[in-house]
Amino acid sequence: QSILKQFEILGAMTGEVLAFVRGESKLLVRKVHVNRFAKEIREQLARELENHDVKLTIDARYTGVALFDELKLFRAIHNLARNAAQAMVDGGTFLVTIDSDGKSLLLDFADDGPGIPAAIRGKLFTAFSTSGKRDGTGLGLAIVKKIVDEHGGTITCDSEPGRGTTFHISLPLEGKA
Repeated sequence: QSILKQFEILGAMTGEVLAFVRGESKLLVRKVHVNRFAKEIREQLARELENHDVKLTIDARYTGVALFDELKLFRAIHNLARNAAQAMVDGGTFLVTIDSDGKSLLLDFADDGPGIPAAIRGKLFTAFSTSGKRDGTGLGLAIVKKIVDEHGGTITCDSEPGRGTTFHISLPLEGKA
């Protein structure tokens, strides 16, 4: 089951890059049990991050139901986790916090890496913006932003040199408004 889920995610990732390049957009919004979603995030990211000596912590404070495109949100989360792992070349910690304020699903993704270079902070979510990553295409965060926008949500970033980076995503709990 886990291997099939991984193939599904990989296929969705490929499709998402192609859709991004073509400017296409479509969501498959469904009712998602956030407690199960948090468990799947842990299972999927644990394998990816252990190869980078990154400790994964999931703090699921909200475990109810939300409406969103599960595969697209997985894609966004994988992009954020991959970026964090690549930034923390000597290992570190990646913390995913899932919460709600009653109207929105709040997702925070924090790492204790070196922070985002000042030169690219203003264009983080712009396609082909990258810095210092050997295999980076500069599409990861642009795709994350597109996914969040498609859901009618917001994404912000806090980063401090030498102290890490946190991405904050807020999505409408009951789907796109």
